[in-house]
Amino acid sequence: MDLLTLTVAGLANGSLYALVALGLVLIYKTQDLVNWAHGEILMIGAFVGYTVFQLLGGAYWLALFAAVVVCGVFGALIDRIAFRRLAAEHHITLAMVTVGLSFTLRGGARIPFGGDIYTFPPLFKDAAPIVIGTAVISPQSLAIIGIAIVLALALFVLFGATTIGKQMRATQQNMTGARLVGIDIGRIHAQTWALACAMGGAAGVLAAPISLLYPDMGANFLLKGFAAAVLGGFESVPGAIVGALLIGVIELLFGGYVSTAFQQVSAFCIIIIVLFVRPHGIFGHKPTHRV
Repeated sequence: MDLLTLTVAGLANGSLYALVALGLVLIYKTQDLVNWAHGEILMIGAFVGYTVFQLLGGAYWLALFAAVVVCGVFGALIDRIAFRRLAAEHHITLAMVTVGLSFTLRGGARIPFGGDIYTFPPLFKDAAPIVIGTAVISPQSLAIIGIAIVLALALFVLFGATTIGKQMRATQQNMTGARLVGIDIGRIHAQTWALACAMGGAAGVLAAPISLLYPDMGANFLLKGFAAAVLGGFESVPGAIVGALLIGVIELLFGGYVSTAFQQVSAFCIIIIVLFVRPHGIFGHKPTHRV
């Protein structure tokens, strides 16, 4: 298969993994917690988009907006109802809460949708593929890459140019210091959860046309997003993006030129090699402790 075709498709997949990885990194940086239910947030976003687009007849952009809003509000509620009450508990306890939430959301999704598999039409339903020489590029792939770039840039602007973003960064760097200067830590945590889950909801709608919709669909994206965060450095937002794009391209190139049988594990083999050389990830920093 043509190199450009595989690369663009890999970048599209990597863009989806990047949105998932960004959600994981945001929560980890703020609360030192890996949200193992983030794949189910993606699944909820996908089904919200499906409901708006297919069942209610809304536009694709309306479906995307609805998924972002619903998942963002849901994320804030998760923090308010569960994690604010358990903030002082051990990290393992908090991680197990996210695992329990994961199973709960999957079971809850089966109540209205059952165990059936649904399809979601692409953004450009009737658009012909773009042909460049021997390369055939899907308009949906370009749309995914473009929307992911816009969302990532919006995230960077939020952190760098807004008061809320600066408060989030201060809380991530030194929670005690942020509290002493008057920052409402509880509000920042809720906003972080809302932002992270909104990114997951957007990923769900973007992934829906190229993936089947079913309650367990988020598991693969969670795994790839987690791997991307580990590869890039779990405390680095740019690292999460770069790691995700690398995983997306590597697995498509491996499947196209080596073997599709090992496509899913190829990127993880690369990660193992990288972590042997640089355990804290490509953009991560080696932890230092003052004695």
